[in-house]
Amino acid sequence: MKTIAKGVLMILLLSLVGCATAPTQEELAKADYGTPISQAEAEVKARAVLQQVLHRPDSAQIAFQPIYTGYVREHLFQGGKVRFGYILPAEVNTKNFLGFDTGYLPYMFLFFNGEIVSAYGQVSPRDSTQLRLYER
Repeated sequence: MKTIAKGVLMILLLSLVGCATAPTQEELAKADYGTPISQAEAEVKARAVLQQVLHRPDSAQIAFQPIYTGYVREHLFQGGKVRFGYILPAEVNTKNFLGFDTGYLPYMFLFFNGEIVSAYGQVSPRDSTQLRLYER
């Protein structure tokens, strides 16, 4: 029984590792990051998304980092494709449904042609998984 469980766990781990691979040379050659967006404009749009996805957005303390060009590879279950654009990282501290601070957790907003196309965030300090919280 333990051998079967270990085998299933190994398959799951290998499938997750496959999701974190870098883009191929062909994908990089075809990369389209879209039109640039300013730091200030990106922060305004990110705050609007946070207003939608946070449990208590009024309590949010947000520390934005500089925006940069980059990519996100979707999870295998979401197609596994690479999405290029402008990435705005942030750390967000908010209150959970019990009223306790979550602590600063990482969030990431992917922009393409000046619009957020997806947002990812770690919703629990106990689980480091980045979940897609928003998609346009």
